[in-house]
Amino acid sequence: MEKLYGVVINPVTDVRSEPKFKSERVHQLVFGEFVEILKEENDYVYASDIRLNYRGFINKHTLYLLTLEEYRELSRFEQVKISAPFCRTSGVISYMLPFGSRLYRDGDTFLLPDGRSYSLLDAPTVETKDVVEISLQFLGIPYLWGGTSSYGFDCSGFVNRLYDVLGIDIPRDANQQEEYLESAESPKSGDLLFMKGHVMLYMSENKVIHANGHHMCVSITDLEKEEYGRYLKSQVRKVGTIKSM
Repeated sequence: MEKLYGVVINPVTDVRSEPKFKSERVHQLVFGEFVEILKEENDYVYASDIRLNYRGFINKHTLYLLTLEEYRELSRFEQVKISAPFCRTSGVISYMLPFGSRLYRDGDTFLLPDGRSYSLLDAPTVETKDVVEISLQFLGIPYLWGGTSSYGFDCSGFVNRLYDVLGIDIPRDANQQEEYLESAESPKSGDLLFMKGHVMLYMSENKVIHANGHHMCVSITDLEKEEYGRYLKSQVRKVGTIKSM
């Protein structure tokens, strides 16, 4: 049967603009995420991220290819999303799985798509469901263009992954997020502040947390007390609020 789907079997894999390893990284997928395969080209597949419908080229050696029936079968298992920064595995795989990874639970163990099982060395989830509290786990994580994992984030990949882990889907890129979210007159904790080409998560008391190219990491910026922060505040053109929080 034709392999129409794939599931990521590396801790993280790049989604690229062209089927070349030197082409631009436009997105990333993490362990356990599904794609629909649209075509194959040498070592790459052109695929659509099932969650976001985001398309690009993925090295097919980072995927386990699935028939429609295999995809449906794996999807039936209980899915656990990692909300800790990282989670170590043991057994047939020894990985440091990043934030947002999908684990498919089978009783006391977890399944790989080929049916083999593995176990965890760390708790995969944290107790809090507060997006700002979760975001603080990633202070100092490197800025990475196209990044969506705790190995490295870009600005929109950071907020997208935070809300993904909480079960709230928002678009991938900052301009799409800005268009998608409803406007608010003033920000509250968990809202998103948009300026041209950048998005920040509002905390409270005029502070934001964001993956940014100024500090080249996830950092907190005070929009009143720092020169950089005052510049950012002057450029904000929309406060986006997430109603389903």
